[in-house]
Formats: sequence, C-alpha cells, structure tokens
Amino acid sequence: MEKKHSIKDDFNMLALLIIPVAVAVNFVGGQLASLLKLPMYLDTIGTIFAGMLCGPWVGAVAGGLTNVVTGIANPVNFAFIPVNIIAGLVVGGLAVHNMFENWWKAFISTIIMAVISIIVSAPIVVLVFGGVTGGGTSLITAAAMAAGANIWAAFFGTEGIFTVLDRIISCVISYLVIKVIPPRTLVKFRCGSCYIKK
Repeated sequence: MEKKHSIKDDFNMLALLIIPVAVAVNFVGGQLASLLKLPMYLDTIGTIFAGMLCGPWVGAVAGGLTNVVTGIANPVNFAFIPVNIIAGLVVGGLAVHNMFENWWKAFISTIIMAVISIIVSAPIVVLVFGGVTGGGTSLITAAAMAAGANIWAAFFGTEGIFTVLDRIISCVISYLVIKVIPPRTLVKFRCGSCYIKK
C-alpha cells in the first residue's frame, strides 16, 4: 500500500533551504522592476521556482514570506500577501500534476497562474488602492483612467497583458534553472522527478 503524502514531507531540508533563496530572488526581482519602472513586477520568480520544484505548500510559504519581507521596505506589499501565497499554491498544484513537463502544458499553466493572480489582486488594487499602487503597471492604469476608462476596465486591460508577460518570464527563468539541477538532486524534491527526461 502506497504511503499517503503528508504536507510535512514537502518540507525536507532541501526544501527549507529553497525558501530563503526564493524570497531573496523575489526581493531582487521586485527591486529591479521597481528601480527600472518596468510594467511588470518580477517578484514571483522565486515563488514559482519553489512551487515548481517543491509543491504548493513550500511555494505558498515562499510567497507569503516574500511579501512580509518586502512589506517592511514598502508597506503596500503587505496587502498583496494573499496574491503571492495563492501564486505559490497554484504553481505548486500544477507542478504536482505534471503541468510543466512539456512546453504546451507549461504555457497553459502560465495562463492559469496569470488569470488567478489577476482575479485575486483586482479587488486589492481597485478597492484598497483606487487602481494605483505605485508599481510599473500603475502608471499605465492611471493613464487609461485619465483618458476616461472605467477603473476596472483600466486595471484588467493593463494587468491582463503584463501579468501574463510577467508569469511567462518568471516560469521560463524558473524552468531553465531547474533544468540545470542534476537528476540525483531533483529526485529529492516533491516535483523534481517530472523535470527528468524519461
């Protein structure tokens, strides 16, 4: 009889080492996007990497901790803790079901992640911050609102494009990093074996 999977099994020593690395990568990516005023966030690369490799629970912890850490420097990020947690859960859940084993499944997964992120972040951005959070996409949303667009239409129009691009970039970076990890190391992670060529 096969042993039932336990959440505790996901948090082995290697997974626990991945979490601070993921948080650091998210922090650097987010700071880079902010400094360059990019219309993307790049603050979920580490979350996606952790979820793709270690499953949903490790991804969620990496995502949540990221916003706690970055929220100290920019309190706006505290409001988006649920977005990064859900991003980790979704990407980890997709990875558990082998949704990154080839390019077309990975593309579908990226779209699913982007759509869920937009849906979760929409009420926070629109209702809490009035559509403008200070991020790169906020400038485009503000310009659309100034041109007469409805706040919801401006948000979804802007976020729809740039969140998909953000998730594609984040997934590609994460996948490329995972592919250079040796198979003997990959098998020690919950989802690692799906990236090993059969």
